[in-house]
Amino acid sequence: IASRDAVIDEEHGIWARIFLPTDQVQGKGEGDSPKLPVVLFFHGGGFVTLSADFFIFHVLCSSIAEKLGALVIGVNYRLAPENRLPAAYEDGFAALKWLADEQGGRRDPWLASHADLSKILVMGDSAGGNLAHHVTVRAAVEDLGEMRIMGQVLIQPFFGGIARFPSETKPQPPNSTLTTDLSDQLWELALPIGASRDHPYCHVVAPDLKAQLREIEALPKALVVAGSEDVLCDRVVEFAEVMRECGKDLELLVVENAGHAFYIVPESE
Repeated sequence: IASRDAVIDEEHGIWARIFLPTDQVQGKGEGDSPKLPVVLFFHGGGFVTLSADFFIFHVLCSSIAEKLGALVIGVNYRLAPENRLPAAYEDGFAALKWLADEQGGRRDPWLASHADLSKILVMGDSAGGNLAHHVTVRAAVEDLGEMRIMGQVLIQPFFGGIARFPSETKPQPPNSTLTTDLSDQLWELALPIGASRDHPYCHVVAPDLKAQLREIEALPKALVVAGSEDVLCDRVVEFAEVMRECGKDLELLVVENAGHAFYIVPESE
């Protein structure tokens, strides 16, 4: 897998790391390179920490590119508390528009040569899963030209709320990568000042949002992944159930005995 960085928005410091499976183009002449599906990936970190070039996400995106035979774009967005939500959502959608824009995304030679914009998958883990959801909802009501989002993958998306769920109150192992207390602290730093955890950025299945989801007909099918030992498990399951109630095509995968970020921190409980 080859990788290179590209600037999305210099003013706001938004950039991306692009991953290209080199065996897909080996031996092809100029102008004869195959077009690849595109994965737009948003990293986790509670909206407060980590980055697209952090080594665990570099390895993860490389693996996704290799296994899917796709061009993967890992987006580096602004973080809280210096840039509270919705800054990350705005950056995520800016990345999508950059990819769709003839004068933006396609200026990058790798995207111009290899990106099939009719086959876009929006993916994210933890806070990136939350971000991917909000970006996809907005994209469903925006004009993206010839770009087509064919699906979304939300891996242990970072959702919350004031009322506690059983997975948030049960005893949590000392080596958990995410606890209820830490989740609360991250939301306090990420949400707009004065907002509670029932804000729709966090509590995404609030009644008014349910009505909005029912009105959106163009949401792509989704794969939602939860870990049975993750503090977020019940939140993720609730989200999947509400999406299904709203008539959305969604598959829920609950990985047994898996804690938060099990796919990059194998020793997590």
